[in-house]
Amino acid sequence: MFKFIHTSDWHLGQNFYGYDRLEEQADFLRQLAEIVETERPDALLVSGDIYHTAAPSSGAVAMYVKAMLDIHAACRSMTIVVIAGNHDSASRLESDGPLWELAGVKVLGGIARDGDGLADLERHIIKVGDKGIVAAVPFAHPISFPRIAEGCPDDRQQAYFQALLDRVSQHNEGQLPVALMAHLAVSHCDYTGHDRNMEMECVEIGALGTGYDYAALGHIHRPQQLDSRTRYCGTPVAVSFDEQCQHSVSIVTIEQHGAVPQVTTRSITNLKPLHTIPANGAVELDEALSRVQSRSDVKGAYIRLNVLVDRYLPSGTQELAAKVVSEQGGRLCEIKKTARCAIEATAKQMTLEEFNRKTPIEVANQYYLENTGKEMSEQEQEMFNYIFQSVSDENRQ
Repeated sequence: MFKFIHTSDWHLGQNFYGYDRLEEQADFLRQLAEIVETERPDALLVSGDIYHTAAPSSGAVAMYVKAMLDIHAACRSMTIVVIAGNHDSASRLESDGPLWELAGVKVLGGIARDGDGLADLERHIIKVGDKGIVAAVPFAHPISFPRIAEGCPDDRQQAYFQALLDRVSQHNEGQLPVALMAHLAVSHCDYTGHDRNMEMECVEIGALGTGYDYAALGHIHRPQQLDSRTRYCGTPVAVSFDEQCQHSVSIVTIEQHGAVPQVTTRSITNLKPLHTIPANGAVELDEALSRVQSRSDVKGAYIRLNVLVDRYLPSGTQELAAKVVSEQGGRLCEIKKTARCAIEATAKQMTLEEFNRKTPIEVANQYYLENTGKEMSEQEQEMFNYIFQSVSDENRQ
């Protein structure tokens, strides 16, 4: 049986609305060491985005080093495998690799190449005693994957994953369970709350190849099982206010190669949780502040207020709200504004007949109102009419 802990997307050193998060992140790492000590796994798989930026602060690096040594001390027989994510500097993460080997930590920052620039697959295959095999693939853009051989298909990424798993199969004479690690976005996954979802390059799940028993994925912050063998463990500590989900690490056991993995989770408690007040919709400022004062979970928390406005917040609102939140022991991060007129406009649904009766500028103005909370200025309307007329004239030619 192969037992391991799957975690990713630590984002150590994140600066959150100007606030330092090292204390709460250090507390997560302490919890992880305790989980390791209790579970006694064969391996710990960290699937990328160790740091929040490619140039982390010295405090974040020192915290990471201490935590990894503490985690190793919690279970010295355990192998730790770390891959770089898109937020990490591959060279920075990998620079101390030989030293980390002394603590049972295998670090892969970039995809290895041989002297001819072709894929060096052996560097990415890690045998965990007689328990299992890990095929570890750090983050790389699809076009940045090396060719397996001369004449390799254009889809280098898919070819790479399958070639790696085929090479694992050649080594796997004992038919040990196989875990694949990767940091990427799989098509149709749930990226609710992810602050960069519109920029993601997604791959089909089939691009990961065949031959693995469990794919330990990183990059998407919401924990989810894509199928019986493929999982995102999610962030252990929320990175944004919109990550409203249970944060945890995943405990995975695989009885034998070919068996369906069994997955459980261990919850992570955040010292300084992220609260949006109210959680849904928006209310008047006075009501939002009243709710802050009536809640018992504001102390130590980061706070975002959902406030209903006419067009803009009155002068002094930010200072007043920060004072009220501070008095409750919280940290005000943001006042998210929702325009009352935008809600009214959205609530009014047009029929097709009503839509057809409207002029183009009326449709544009309603769209602008719903998205900005204000009407188009005269200059903006003139610009729209000019562009609309130019396009219409061009289409008639």
